Amino acid sequence: MTEQRTEEISEQLTEHQIIEKIKQRQCFIASVVGGAFTLKVDKYLPVMSAAIHDGSNFRTELESNCLLEKKDRYYEEDPFTGSFINKQAITLIAHDSRYEYDLNRNTDECVYETAWGKEIWKVPLSEEAIAKSKAKHAQFYRIVAAVVDALVEDFGQCIVYDNHSYNFKRHERKDLPVINVGTTSVKGEHWRPIIDSWLSALQNMRVDGITVTAAENDIFYGKGRLAGFCHSRYDNVLVLATEAKKVFMDELTGQADEVVLPSLQQVYNDTVAEHTQWYINNYHIK
Repeated sequence: MTEQRTEEISEQLTEHQIIEKIKQRQCFIASVVGGAFTLKVDKYLPVMSAAIHDGSNFRTELESNCLLEKKDRYYEEDPFTGSFINKQAITLIAHDSRYEYDLNRNTDECVYETAWGKEIWKVPLSEEAIAKSKAKHAQFYRIVAAVVDALVEDFGQCIVYDNHSYNFKRHERKDLPVINVGTTSVKGEHWRPIIDSWLSALQNMRVDGITVTAAENDIFYGKGRLAGFCHSRYDNVLVLATEAKKVFMDELTGQADEVVLPSLQQVYNDTVAEHTQWYINNYHIK
């Protein structure tokens, strides 16, 4: 295994070039041609951290046909989640809006006609436009498979930290957890100690301006595509589908909280890194 760290400079590579670098176990930072996502590999460890709804990019030809303004789309996206994991060794951060294609749905269902009770398009999308979005979705999952295949080959198993955020003001409940871990697609009780250790690590986070609570399958259940893809394809991969309540921003205006956000960015990154080390130590992964 190479121990080198990449420089924080991203290049543009084709899907084939990215996969070849993974196969050769090279360390690199690269955005795929077209800019749909960025993969960073500083070091090959048995973990990958993903933020698949971090982005807001939207194809120009879709913009003029969309009934929703950018701020309306932003409300259902997961801004800042990429920054919660950006210090990890392997990160996969998506840059396209989920309104172009939703990476947490199956490829056949990834393009919305309506979402959250709202019509999306002035005129129904053409088959060509839908096909272009579905192709980008499928490409993303080929990269997921390339990374996870490599980690399983090298280490025998791995964890995927699948990071999201959620709006809470529209819910009647006032006791929603600051962090929710969804695990209903996890196969096998042998993962239970790792899930419990992750929940404990989250509950122990000390973030400026808020008190962190963490719960399992309280409001979300881990039924998204990334978890489903990995859990159906591999028996030796655990996806920790983790949702952060948007306490780090005003979900209605998009304004970041100047106290909570920087603290959460630092503490969450530290918590993932510490949990990664716990996982490596306790499961004797070299």
